[in-house]
Amino acid sequence: MSQPSALPITDTLDTIRTQLLSAAGDEVVFGELLRKVDAKQLKQLQEYFWDFIINESQSATTKRTRSEILSLLEPTAKYQQRARCQEPLGYCTISMCVRINPSCAVTRISGVMQTIRPLLKTLLDERPELLGGAANTSVTPPAQASPQFAPHEGVIRRERKPEVITDEMRQRFAKYREMLWSMIEEEGLEHAILMTEQGNILQHATTKKQEMHKITALMSEEIFAVTEQGEAAKFQPLLTVTKEFEKAVVAMRSIGNGLYLVGVSQTVLPARIHSLIVRLGSELKNEIAQ
Repeated sequence: MSQPSALPITDTLDTIRTQLLSAAGDEVVFGELLRKVDAKQLKQLQEYFWDFIINESQSATTKRTRSEILSLLEPTAKYQQRARCQEPLGYCTISMCVRINPSCAVTRISGVMQTIRPLLKTLLDERPELLGGAANTSVTPPAQASPQFAPHEGVIRRERKPEVITDEMRQRFAKYREMLWSMIEEEGLEHAILMTEQGNILQHATTKKQEMHKITALMSEEIFAVTEQGEAAKFQPLLTVTKEFEKAVVAMRSIGNGLYLVGVSQTVLPARIHSLIVRLGSELKNEIAQ
């Protein structure tokens, strides 16, 4: 099955959204409309209708919840087996699928949309006024200031403590540049970084230099948020965290003394980048401790 091309400007997502609402009672027409959009646009539609059903049903007779919708969907591992997914069972995410295997993502998201279609029909039967009112809302969310690495959930903002990184300190870690570049050239990452908790770069390897400071600032906030949660749970050290952002997967691991190894990739699978950071981070931590 070929990947659908993006919609032309004259046939916007909002138009398709309105048509999908009208076709909620017809599985065939609903499916034909879904085939007009590409993987990224399908994901936007799925997120829109997911929220639409949950939020608008709270004023309808039949109220829906996120957990109820999730219970209707095919388990990730089962879908992966059926689709012969290359990602380890249970680890595949729709965002990653959209980036690295859009044709598979189209099949997967279309299935999700057909699963929630009866819920949409029930909602519209109970609240027919939504057919007209929904035309005033948009599928596409307002543009974010930093969309490429904006997380799904906001991170805690805090003031950075003053930190002086000397040339001597950077030179101490220069011997690890070869390892960082191997993460780029051999493992397929876009960024490999040795950084401090405050976001200062000690050494790095990257294919996109213009993104470096944006990434390290964001990683500093993520490290702070995770360690603060750990302190609240009486577990202070951050070991390894792998998180999916809108357009990349990020893995970071503490190597001791307030230093972190960070890897970023748009295409490397989450489980693979996680295991890579765990392995190299552990090696670094042991070597630095000597």
